[in-house]
Order: sequence, then C-alpha cells, then structure tokens
Amino acid sequence: MNAQAGLAPAEDTAAVSVPDDAPAGRPGPAWGTWALRVLVFLVVLALWQLADDRLVPDYLISSPVHVARTLWEYATGVQPGLWTDIRVTAEELVLGYAVGVVGGLVVGLVLGYWRLGAAVLSPLIAAVNGIPKIALAPLFLIWFGIGVQSKIAIAAMTVFFVMFYNTYMGVLTMPDNLVNVLRVMGARRTTIIRRVTLPQISVPVLSGMKSSVSFAMIGVIVGEFIASQDGVGYLINTATQNFDSATVFAGIVVLMLMIAIGMLLVGLLEQWALRWQRD
Repeated sequence: MNAQAGLAPAEDTAAVSVPDDAPAGRPGPAWGTWALRVLVFLVVLALWQLADDRLVPDYLISSPVHVARTLWEYATGVQPGLWTDIRVTAEELVLGYAVGVVGGLVVGLVLGYWRLGAAVLSPLIAAVNGIPKIALAPLFLIWFGIGVQSKIAIAAMTVFFVMFYNTYMGVLTMPDNLVNVLRVMGARRTTIIRRVTLPQISVPVLSGMKSSVSFAMIGVIVGEFIASQDGVGYLINTATQNFDSATVFAGIVVLMLMIAIGMLLVGLLEQWALRWQRD
C-alpha cells in the first residue's frame, strides 16, 4: 500500500481526531439506526403485501405471506428437495470460491514480482476478463458436463479475476523502502513475502475475498440456470418456467441467506487476519 496513506503528519492526525464527547468504541450503528432499518423493511413488506393481487397480479410478485409459507413447506419437507438443492449449491459455491481465491492470490503474487511475465500475460488476462462470464458458461458445460464440476469452474473463474487484480495491485503499490531494508539485511524472498508483502496486501486481498462471495454465487447460479439437475438456481429456474413466483422469491431468499453467511465468515476471518493493525 502507499506509505503516505499509513503515515500522516501530526497536524493532520490532530485535525481528524475524535472529539472528547464522542462515544468511543461503539460497535456499529446506534439503536435508532437499527430501528429505522427495521421500520423501512416492515414498510416494504407491507406495501408488497398490499400490492399483491391488487396492483400487480399474484403470479408476478406473489406476497410475503405466500413466500414465507412456501419457505416453511420446503424447510419442513412438505415440498421435498430444498435441502438437497442447498447442499449442491453450497458445495459448488465453497469449492469454486476456494479455487478462485487460491488461484488469484498465487498468480497475483507471481506476476506482481515477475514483471516480465506480467508484461507478457497482462493483455491476455485482461482480454479473458473482458469476456462476459455467461458467454463462457456453455463452453465450461461442454468441458465439464452438467454436474457440479462445471459450476465450480465457472465460479472459480469469476472469483479468480477479482482476487488476481486485488493481489496484483496490492503488490505493485507496496512501499519499496520496506522491501529494500530487508534486502540490505540479507532477507530471502520468502521472508520478504511473509514479513512485508502479505501484511501489506492483506487489506485489498481480504476486500477481494469479501466481494468474491457474491461473484462466486453469480457464477454458480449462471451455471445452474443453463444446465443442471439440482441446486437452488435449478429450483428458481424451474419455478420461473411454471410461473411460480412464490418459489422464485423463496429461492432468492435462500440465496441471500447463503451469501450473508459467506460474508459473515469472511468478515470473521478479516477481523482475525487484521488484528496486527490494532496492535
């Protein structure tokens, strides 16, 4: 990262210091903000319920009550298959996310230090990244079939580019003075990576990991929409063909919960990995 971003002059630091009467260490928004959020959410649900079959036909938007009833029927097994679909989508999401994160991190580190390789390969990487991922999805289905492998590959490719560019730019913007000091002291390349590179790029890398959760889900759902036999995307696609909007919204709610859980787990990892900033 830029050294100027981490070292501010004394007068600048004083100018942005927290006032004495400001509450210190308050975690997150005040209770009033949370109350407003809940109120807005309830108002949206109420307007949605009122609009159903009054302003908009039921088959287009359903209603919160119908969606909740559908979720309950799937969760309790009255309508079977939801838990199998969740398991399949979760497997594709986790494996595709993991492959993409590791691949993007490794390639970003390698090309960040290997300038010749970056100069040669960067146009190719940029060209492939510019291709809409949905256009490559059918090719992946031809290569890997309609099973989980194709969805894992699509999700991994989507996550790879996010992680690669975050890691690559983190290495390029790393302050050279820290690296030069270790080199003068005779440190090896592995020591420099462990002691300087990884701490310095941790913020962009973890930011990429957090945003990649939703990108991985997009890749998985795209693959399930095109060709699949299981998964939440398959459930939503089948319900769409049957004009079953309640099941469509129920599937969307499930996807939102899965993404929220993934973001929460990455957030916990971020808090643990960035504990050195608080020391």
